[in-house]
Amino acid sequence: MSDLILHHYPESPFSEKIRLLLGYKQASYQAVAIPVIQPKPDLMALTGGYRKTPVLQIGAD
Repeated sequence: MSDLILHHYPESPFSEKIRLLLGYKQASYQAVAIPVIQPKPDLMALTGGYRKTPVLQIGAD
C-alpha cells in the first residue's frame, strides 16, 4: 500500500475524526501539522489551490 500522509491542524475536530478512523483501520500514516494561518505554500502546491484541511495524501509524489 502507498504511504499515507495526513496534513492537518492538530486541534481540528475534523482531523481528529480522520486520525480515529485511520487508527480504527490500523492504517499506518505520517502526520504533518500545518500552520493555522496563511500562507500555506506546501499545502497549496499539493492541492492545486484547495486550502481546507485535513488533506490525506496517498504516496509521496
